Amino acid sequence: MAQNYLIIEDHLMLSTLIERQLEGIQDVGTIYNVKNGAEALKCFKTNYIDFVLLDLLLPDMEGVQLIPKFKEINGNTKIIVVSAESDITKIKNVAKLGIDAYVSKMNNDQQILKAIKSVKNGKRFISDDILELLFSDDHFEVMPTSHSQKFLTKREVEILEYIAQEMTSKQIADLLLISRHTVETHKRRMMQKLKVTNTAGLIKAAYDKQLLKS
Repeated sequence: MAQNYLIIEDHLMLSTLIERQLEGIQDVGTIYNVKNGAEALKCFKTNYIDFVLLDLLLPDMEGVQLIPKFKEINGNTKIIVVSAESDITKIKNVAKLGIDAYVSKMNNDQQILKAIKSVKNGKRFISDDILELLFSDDHFEVMPTSHSQKFLTKREVEILEYIAQEMTSKQIADLLLISRHTVETHKRRMMQKLKVTNTAGLIKAAYDKQLLKS
């Protein structure tokens, strides 16, 4: 039986890429493609949707707000989150809403097809780099950057020390037995927490806030 898919993604290039991937699925039915939450709800209410591919950051609302609404309308719909979010706490909170899969945008598009196949077989799916984050980040808080700012975890400080030693992401990944994508994700999270935009700024901020010793 053909299955219908709803893509909720405001970036045209990515939504088109996902749609092309779905077109290659043997039992694909209709593929609906919308850009925001309001359009998604309207489409979901008027069509039977088997699979939702949901971005968490939409122009008009948080994608997470749609999950309970979809489940209330049709509890049989499978929900696959496709997001660039790398905050472990947020990912865990989304998972608690009963989604069927979580795919990182940092991964290649084949992960989406793997997720769909896994869900069809009755299994949940989490993309590789998110799994590595879940296992590598022990949430040990080491030092606040300010009263209002987030902490760095033990793993983040460890990676930060290697960055300060001018090691590349690949070298750090090989040393810690994790993927380069995971190192880059940790690095991006640290930049967000310390409010900097590049590696030089990250190292300077780390020394200024005494996260690294001279």
